[in-house]
Amino acid sequence: MSEQNQFYKLKSLNEAQRVIASNSKFRTVYFKFDVGRGLPKHSHNGYATIYVIKGEIGMSFSDGQSYELLTGDFLSFDARVEHDVLATLESEILVTISESLD
Repeated sequence: MSEQNQFYKLKSLNEAQRVIASNSKFRTVYFKFDVGRGLPKHSHNGYATIYVIKGEIGMSFSDGQSYELLTGDFLSFDARVEHDVLATLESEILVTISESLD
């Protein structure tokens, strides 16, 4: 049985955070961050992607890697590696997290 399709007009989202898709295989979350805000160090038991809709964010990983992501940039990564996200400009992002690898 297929799961329900989920459609959002991202430009109409007013919340700072909203789950816009969730099923047994992945979850996609929309975030809107003010300058200097973001997500503290954390990890997930799976893989993830981040897409910058608007703005600029920095991501750093506990293994020493770091990235500056600008509007339109996309990063896929092993979310089991502890990481954080920090907006250096007002930003909107989409984060997709895979199902748990358990």
